[in-house]
Amino acid sequence: MRFPPTFFAALLFSPVILFAEANPVPQVPTRAEADAAISAEMQAREDREADRKAAIEAVPAFEEWEVDHGNRKTILRRVAPPIPRLRDESQTTNLKSESASPTSDVWTEEEIAAWMAEQPVHRTLNLTATVYDQSFTEITWRDEDRQEWKIVSNIDFRYLGGIGHFDDETHHWMTFLFVYEVDSEKQESIARRATEEGFDYTPRTADHWLSIIPGDFLSSPEPEYIIIAEHEEAAIPAVLYEELDALHRHYHANEERLIADYERNKVMNEARRAYLEANPPKPKDTVINFWRVR
Repeated sequence: MRFPPTFFAALLFSPVILFAEANPVPQVPTRAEADAAISAEMQAREDREADRKAAIEAVPAFEEWEVDHGNRKTILRRVAPPIPRLRDESQTTNLKSESASPTSDVWTEEEIAAWMAEQPVHRTLNLTATVYDQSFTEITWRDEDRQEWKIVSNIDFRYLGGIGHFDDETHHWMTFLFVYEVDSEKQESIARRATEEGFDYTPRTADHWLSIIPGDFLSSPEPEYIIIAEHEEAAIPAVLYEELDALHRHYHANEERLIADYERNKVMNEARRAYLEANPPKPKDTVINFWRVR
Protein backbone atom coordinates (compact mmCIF):
# COMPACT_ATOMS: atom_id res chain seq x y z
CA MET A 1 0.00 0.00 0.00
CA ARG A 2 1.45 3.35 -1.05
CA PHE A 3 0.77 6.64 0.60
CA PRO A 4 0.46 10.01 -1.18
CA PRO A 5 3.24 12.53 -0.66
CA THR A 6 3.34 13.15 3.05
CA PHE A 7 4.36 16.18 5.04
CA PHE A 8 5.73 15.38 8.48
CA ALA A 9 4.83 17.80 11.22
CA ALA A 10 6.92 16.37 14.00
CA LEU A 11 7.03 17.20 17.66
CA LEU A 12 10.37 16.53 19.31
CA PHE A 13 8.84 15.92 22.68
CA SER A 14 10.33 17.72 25.67
CA PRO A 15 9.05 16.48 29.01
CA VAL A 16 7.83 19.06 31.50
CA ILE A 17 7.07 18.82 35.19
CA LEU A 18 3.52 17.60 35.85
CA PHE A 19 1.31 17.43 38.87
CA ALA A 20 1.48 13.66 38.63
CA GLU A 21 -0.98 11.53 40.54
CA ALA A 22 0.32 10.20 43.83
CA ASN A 23 -1.19 6.79 43.20
CA PRO A 24 1.29 4.03 44.02
CA VAL A 25 2.34 1.52 41.40
CA PRO A 26 0.03 -1.49 41.84
CA GLN A 27 1.41 -4.96 42.29
CA VAL A 28 0.64 -7.31 39.42
CA PRO A 29 -0.80 -10.48 40.97
CA THR A 30 0.08 -13.99 39.92
CA ARG A 31 -2.69 -15.98 38.29
CA ALA A 32 -3.19 -17.96 41.51
CA GLU A 33 -3.50 -14.72 43.51
CA ALA A 34 -5.95 -13.34 40.96
CA ASP A 35 -8.05 -16.54 41.08
CA ALA A 36 -8.22 -16.31 44.88
CA ALA A 37 -9.15 -12.60 44.78
CA ILE A 38 -11.90 -13.14 42.22
CA SER A 39 -13.28 -16.09 44.16
CA ALA A 40 -13.45 -13.95 47.31
CA GLU A 41 -15.01 -11.09 45.34
CA MET A 42 -17.74 -13.32 43.93
CA GLN A 43 -18.45 -14.89 47.32
CA ALA A 44 -18.76 -11.46 48.91
CA ARG A 45 -21.18 -10.43 46.18
CA GLU A 46 -23.32 -13.52 46.77
CA ASP A 47 -23.32 -12.84 50.52
CA ARG A 48 -24.47 -9.24 49.98
CA GLU A 49 -27.26 -10.36 47.65
CA ALA A 50 -28.38 -13.03 50.13
CA ASP A 51 -28.40 -10.51 52.99
CA ARG A 52 -30.37 -8.03 50.91
CA LYS A 53 -32.93 -10.68 49.91
CA ALA A 54 -33.29 -11.83 53.53
CA ALA A 55 -33.87 -8.24 54.69
CA ILE A 56 -36.61 -7.76 52.09
CA GLU A 57 -38.30 -11.05 52.98
CA ALA A 58 -38.13 -10.26 56.71
CA VAL A 59 -40.66 -7.42 56.24
CA PRO A 60 -44.19 -8.73 57.01
CA ALA A 61 -46.38 -8.84 53.90
CA PHE A 62 -50.15 -8.42 53.59
CA GLU A 63 -50.21 -10.24 50.25
CA GLU A 64 -47.81 -11.98 47.88
CA TRP A 65 -47.92 -12.77 44.17
CA GLU A 66 -45.58 -14.87 42.08
CA VAL A 67 -44.79 -14.35 38.42
CA ASP A 68 -43.31 -17.49 36.91
CA HIS A 69 -40.68 -16.84 34.21
CA GLY A 70 -39.88 -20.51 33.71
CA ASN A 71 -36.39 -20.72 35.17
CA ARG A 72 -36.96 -18.01 37.79
CA LYS A 73 -39.71 -16.14 39.60
CA THR A 74 -40.56 -12.57 40.49
CA ILE A 75 -42.20 -12.37 43.91
CA LEU A 76 -44.27 -9.25 44.59
CA ARG A 77 -45.03 -8.49 48.25
CA ARG A 78 -47.41 -5.76 49.44
CA VAL A 79 -46.11 -4.38 52.72
CA ALA A 80 -46.80 -1.48 55.06
CA PRO A 81 -45.16 1.83 54.14
CA PRO A 82 -41.82 2.36 55.89
CA ILE A 83 -41.91 4.61 58.95
CA PRO A 84 -40.04 7.87 58.29
CA ARG A 85 -36.97 8.35 60.42
CA LEU A 86 -37.40 11.12 62.97
CA ARG A 87 -34.54 13.53 63.51
CA ASP A 88 -33.33 13.37 67.11
CA GLU A 89 -33.23 16.49 69.32
CA SER A 90 -29.45 16.89 69.09
CA GLN A 91 -29.60 17.08 65.31
CA THR A 92 -32.45 19.59 65.51
CA THR A 93 -30.53 21.70 68.02
CA ASN A 94 -27.42 21.67 65.83
CA LEU A 95 -29.40 22.71 62.79
CA LYS A 96 -31.00 25.58 64.70
CA SER A 97 -27.67 26.80 66.02
CA GLU A 98 -26.13 26.63 62.55
CA SER A 99 -28.98 28.57 61.00
CA ALA A 100 -28.73 31.17 63.75
CA SER A 101 -24.97 31.57 63.53
CA PRO A 102 -23.47 34.66 61.90
CA THR A 103 -22.52 34.42 58.23
CA SER A 104 -18.84 35.12 58.84
CA ASP A 105 -17.89 31.92 56.94
CA VAL A 106 -19.76 32.92 53.79
CA TRP A 107 -17.38 33.68 50.94
CA THR A 108 -17.43 37.01 49.21
CA GLU A 109 -17.79 37.26 45.44
CA GLU A 110 -14.09 38.16 45.19
CA GLU A 111 -13.08 35.06 47.18
CA ILE A 112 -15.28 32.84 45.03
CA ALA A 113 -13.80 34.36 41.85
CA ALA A 114 -10.26 33.84 43.14
CA TRP A 115 -11.02 30.23 44.05
CA MET A 116 -12.57 29.57 40.64
CA ALA A 117 -9.52 31.05 38.92
CA GLU A 118 -7.29 28.53 40.70
CA GLN A 119 -9.34 25.49 39.60
CA PRO A 120 -8.10 23.49 36.60
CA VAL A 121 -10.09 23.86 33.39
CA HIS A 122 -11.92 20.66 32.46
CA ARG A 123 -11.13 19.31 29.00
CA THR A 124 -12.26 16.16 27.20
CA LEU A 125 -9.90 14.15 25.01
CA ASN A 126 -11.42 11.70 22.48
CA LEU A 127 -9.14 9.61 20.29
CA THR A 128 -9.24 6.45 18.23
CA ALA A 129 -5.97 4.52 18.24
CA THR A 130 -4.59 1.35 16.65
CA VAL A 131 -1.57 -0.31 18.26
CA TYR A 132 0.64 -2.21 15.81
CA ASP A 133 2.44 -5.28 17.13
CA GLN A 134 2.42 -3.92 20.70
CA SER A 135 5.02 -1.43 19.53
CA PHE A 136 3.69 1.92 18.24
CA THR A 137 0.32 3.55 17.71
CA GLU A 138 -1.58 5.11 14.83
CA ILE A 139 -3.91 7.81 16.18
CA THR A 140 -6.93 9.36 14.52
CA TRP A 141 -7.68 12.86 15.82
CA ARG A 142 -10.77 14.82 14.72
CA ASP A 143 -11.43 18.52 15.01
CA GLU A 144 -14.82 20.15 15.64
CA ASP A 145 -15.66 19.92 11.92
CA ARG A 146 -14.85 16.16 11.95
CA GLN A 147 -11.75 16.68 9.82
CA GLU A 148 -9.34 13.84 10.54
CA TRP A 149 -5.64 13.98 11.25
CA LYS A 150 -3.32 10.99 11.42
CA ILE A 151 -0.64 10.84 14.08
CA VAL A 152 1.98 8.17 14.79
CA SER A 153 3.14 7.81 18.39
CA ASN A 154 6.03 5.74 19.67
CA ILE A 155 4.11 4.71 22.80
CA ASP A 156 1.77 1.76 23.22
CA PHE A 157 -1.72 3.16 23.70
CA ARG A 158 -2.97 -0.08 25.25
CA TYR A 159 -1.76 1.41 28.52
CA LEU A 160 -3.88 4.54 28.00
CA GLY A 161 -7.04 3.01 26.57
CA GLY A 162 -10.55 3.26 27.93
CA ILE A 163 -12.08 5.94 30.12
CA GLY A 164 -9.76 7.79 32.46
CA HIS A 165 -8.59 11.14 33.72
CA PHE A 166 -5.45 13.00 34.70
CA ASP A 167 -4.36 16.48 35.72
CA ASP A 168 -1.58 18.74 34.58
CA GLU A 169 -0.64 22.32 35.45
CA THR A 170 -3.72 23.91 33.93
CA HIS A 171 -6.28 21.24 33.01
CA HIS A 172 -8.27 18.33 34.34
CA TRP A 173 -8.45 15.94 31.40
CA MET A 174 -11.19 13.36 30.89
CA THR A 175 -10.03 10.75 28.37
CA PHE A 176 -12.10 8.50 26.13
CA LEU A 177 -9.61 6.46 24.12
CA PHE A 178 -10.84 3.69 21.85
CA VAL A 179 -7.87 1.40 21.28
CA TYR A 180 -7.63 -1.46 18.80
CA GLU A 181 -4.76 -3.87 18.18
CA VAL A 182 -3.18 -5.18 14.99
CA ASP A 183 -0.92 -8.22 14.83
CA SER A 184 0.98 -8.07 11.54
CA GLU A 185 1.68 -11.81 11.43
CA LYS A 186 -1.98 -12.67 11.93
CA GLN A 187 -2.97 -10.16 9.27
CA GLU A 188 -0.53 -11.71 6.78
CA SER A 189 -1.92 -15.17 7.61
CA ILE A 190 -5.47 -13.96 6.99
CA ALA A 191 -4.38 -12.46 3.67
CA ARG A 192 -2.80 -15.77 2.58
CA ARG A 193 -5.93 -17.74 3.45
CA ALA A 194 -8.08 -15.19 1.63
CA THR A 195 -5.92 -15.52 -1.49
CA GLU A 196 -6.21 -19.31 -1.34
CA GLU A 197 -9.99 -18.95 -1.18
CA GLY A 198 -10.03 -16.48 -4.06
CA PHE A 199 -10.77 -13.36 -2.02
CA ASP A 200 -9.00 -10.01 -2.18
CA TYR A 201 -7.86 -8.91 1.27
CA THR A 202 -5.39 -6.15 2.07
CA PRO A 203 -3.77 -6.86 5.44
CA ARG A 204 -3.29 -4.13 8.01
CA THR A 205 0.35 -4.38 9.00
CA ALA A 206 3.02 -2.13 10.45
CA ASP A 207 4.97 -2.12 7.17
CA HIS A 208 3.41 1.00 5.67
CA TRP A 209 4.25 3.08 8.74
CA LEU A 210 7.71 1.60 9.21
CA SER A 211 8.55 2.62 5.65
CA ILE A 212 7.95 6.33 6.28
CA ILE A 213 8.72 7.10 9.93
CA PRO A 214 12.32 8.03 10.93
CA GLY A 215 14.55 5.13 11.83
CA ASP A 216 15.25 6.28 15.39
CA PHE A 217 11.64 7.15 16.15
CA LEU A 218 10.69 3.84 17.78
CA SER A 219 13.90 3.59 19.77
CA SER A 220 13.57 7.01 21.39
CA PRO A 221 13.56 6.73 25.20
CA GLU A 222 11.00 9.54 25.44
CA PRO A 223 7.41 9.69 24.15
CA GLU A 224 7.22 11.33 20.75
CA TYR A 225 4.63 11.69 18.02
CA ILE A 226 4.57 12.69 14.38
CA ILE A 227 1.64 14.37 12.67
CA ILE A 228 1.03 13.21 9.12
CA ALA A 229 -0.32 15.99 6.88
CA GLU A 230 -1.33 15.62 3.24
CA HIS A 231 -0.07 19.07 2.25
CA GLU A 232 2.76 21.19 3.58
CA GLU A 233 0.51 24.23 3.81
CA ALA A 234 -2.04 22.38 5.94
CA ALA A 235 -2.74 24.33 9.12
CA ILE A 236 -2.37 21.97 12.04
CA PRO A 237 -4.83 22.96 14.80
CA ALA A 238 -3.21 24.27 17.96
CA VAL A 239 -5.64 22.20 20.04
CA LEU A 240 -4.19 19.03 18.48
CA TYR A 241 -0.78 19.89 19.88
CA GLU A 242 -2.30 20.77 23.26
CA GLU A 243 -4.10 17.45 23.59
CA LEU A 244 -1.31 15.23 22.27
CA ASP A 245 1.33 17.04 24.31
CA ALA A 246 -0.72 16.63 27.50
CA LEU A 247 -1.35 12.95 26.86
CA HIS A 248 2.28 12.12 26.07
CA ARG A 249 3.52 14.05 29.07
CA HIS A 250 1.05 12.18 31.27
CA TYR A 251 2.35 8.89 29.92
CA HIS A 252 5.96 9.94 30.44
CA ALA A 253 5.30 10.90 34.08
CA ASN A 254 3.27 7.77 34.90
CA GLU A 255 4.56 5.08 32.56
CA GLU A 256 5.40 2.52 35.27
CA ARG A 257 2.02 2.83 36.96
CA LEU A 258 0.07 2.79 33.68
CA ILE A 259 1.78 -0.41 32.55
CA ALA A 260 1.29 -2.05 35.96
CA ASP A 261 -2.41 -1.07 35.95
CA TYR A 262 -2.84 -2.60 32.50
CA GLU A 263 -1.07 -5.85 33.42
CA ARG A 264 -2.98 -6.14 36.69
CA ASN A 265 -6.35 -5.61 34.98
CA LYS A 266 -5.41 -8.14 32.32
CA VAL A 267 -4.65 -10.85 34.90
CA MET A 268 -7.75 -10.04 36.95
CA ASN A 269 -10.02 -10.06 33.89
CA GLU A 270 -8.65 -13.44 32.80
CA ALA A 271 -9.29 -14.81 36.29
CA ARG A 272 -12.82 -13.37 36.35
CA ARG A 273 -13.58 -14.84 32.93
CA ALA A 274 -12.30 -18.27 34.01
CA TYR A 275 -14.36 -18.13 37.21
CA LEU A 276 -17.57 -17.31 35.34
CA GLU A 277 -16.93 -20.10 32.83
CA ALA A 278 -16.48 -22.59 35.69
CA ASN A 279 -19.35 -21.11 37.72
CA PRO A 280 -21.94 -19.76 35.28
CA PRO A 281 -24.50 -17.52 36.99
CA LYS A 282 -27.74 -19.32 37.81
CA PRO A 283 -31.15 -17.66 37.41
CA LYS A 284 -32.35 -16.24 40.72
CA ASP A 285 -35.74 -15.23 42.00
CA THR A 286 -36.42 -11.53 42.39
CA VAL A 287 -38.26 -10.27 45.48
CA ILE A 288 -39.91 -6.85 45.39
CA ASN A 289 -41.64 -5.11 48.28
CA PHE A 290 -44.13 -2.39 47.43
CA TRP A 291 -46.64 -0.24 49.26
CA ARG A 292 -49.38 2.24 48.57
CA VAL A 293 -48.30 5.87 48.39
CA ARG A 294 -50.78 8.32 49.89
